[in-house]
Amino acid sequence: MNNELWQLCEAVIEDRLTEEQRLRLEQRVKEDPEARRQYVEYVHQHAVLAWSAAEWDEEPVGRAVVARPSRPRRWLLAGATALAASLTLAVIAWYAQAMMAPPVATLAGGKSCKWDAGTLPTELGARLGPGRLRLAEGIARIVFDDGADVTLEAPADLEIVSARRCRLHAGRLVAKVPPRARGFVVDTPTAVMRDLGTEFGVYVRDAQTADLQVFEGRVDVEHRTTGRSESLTSGRNRRFGVATAADFDPQAENPPRLPLPPDTEQARVVQISTATGRGKDAYVQPLFPSVNSSDILLLVKNTVPPRSDYNRKAYIGLDLTPLAGMTILDAQLSFTVVPTGMGFASEVPDAIFSVYGLTDESLDDWEERTLRWSNAPANGPGGAGVDMAKVVLLGTFEVAQGVQGGTRSIGGPALVNFLKADTNGLATFILVRNTVGSGRGDLVHGFANKRHPSLPPPTLKVTAVPCD
Repeated sequence: MNNELWQLCEAVIEDRLTEEQRLRLEQRVKEDPEARRQYVEYVHQHAVLAWSAAEWDEEPVGRAVVARPSRPRRWLLAGATALAASLTLAVIAWYAQAMMAPPVATLAGGKSCKWDAGTLPTELGARLGPGRLRLAEGIARIVFDDGADVTLEAPADLEIVSARRCRLHAGRLVAKVPPRARGFVVDTPTAVMRDLGTEFGVYVRDAQTADLQVFEGRVDVEHRTTGRSESLTSGRNRRFGVATAADFDPQAENPPRLPLPPDTEQARVVQISTATGRGKDAYVQPLFPSVNSSDILLLVKNTVPPRSDYNRKAYIGLDLTPLAGMTILDAQLSFTVVPTGMGFASEVPDAIFSVYGLTDESLDDWEERTLRWSNAPANGPGGAGVDMAKVVLLGTFEVAQGVQGGTRSIGGPALVNFLKADTNGLATFILVRNTVGSGRGDLVHGFANKRHPSLPPPTLKVTAVPCD
């Protein structure tokens, strides 16, 4: 509980609350859920203590007389208890009124949204009353009834207060405020921003900092700690900390960096693809030869048993010679998704792919031109089957339904450990699709191989340092 709220609560209990203080307390409790919770807990605790004191008895020892508080003190405590209880009920009534408040905004749009726990509906078109929205992934557009148009960018935590006010607890938003919505307020942990008909962006990186970028127009800002007000116009960028405010250059901002081990000062990045050294790539299919084939793509498919002859798995071989004498710190294996023109995307839901590493190094000597379904290393039945005694799962990635472009990657400790365990300078990876298609002409997924004329083949990017 901050100092102001504590002083207001004390004034209530001690029956010395001024009219100005009463209005301020009512504002805090109505607009701030955390203040409302703290206030209810404070008066409730006081009420409990008051009741306990009012009924205080001193246990008799032997034949001692029981001591009780005098009647005046008992009436005083009872009065305090009644006051605290009535205030508690008043706050609860405020809270219930807020929960039943009419909608003040609409969830008007979204792209790739994934929502975390919140108190408001998240279906497109939902009407929103006061409450909390927590966006884990994607972008969501909220249109307030007074006209303000707010785009929320994940990860973000936004509280809707009224048709003219919201509170950004974390993350980014962009607000477009037409003339009729002048005065729209965005609260942050360190500053209160009042729009005067403009477009601006806000970024709350933590509870200690809020960044404001005014794209067009004017925003009036009040710094919470100092109470200082200032007006910012087009092109101004201002960072509001707990104690100070200062201009900043968003173009010069650096992305957050994780702390690296001391030996990374000598680290270098090594990229290895199937097109370098002894690299190789191919795919296998039970039906061979097949008219549905490709010279520039790795084809991958998993379909229902009646169509199992059309299953496909990709094999990738990488020459690890450039890593000799190096200690691997990090690694990432990437694949480029390419349209195949084979099958219907609507017949395959969001597809999960698995990448396995071949642990039986005696099988690393496979050749592209002779690789078949029957002799492919660690191959198993079905579109996703592998011999788990000869492989290790290194990671998975997803290709959303209808998406036939972009790059997908795996990385992490499993891949690093697999590469560290290599003893022959060759690494074999197997790519399969876990997700089963309908069998009704379902999509064949494609990934660029080393012969693709314009796109990168499977590529391993390794961060490593020289061995001691």
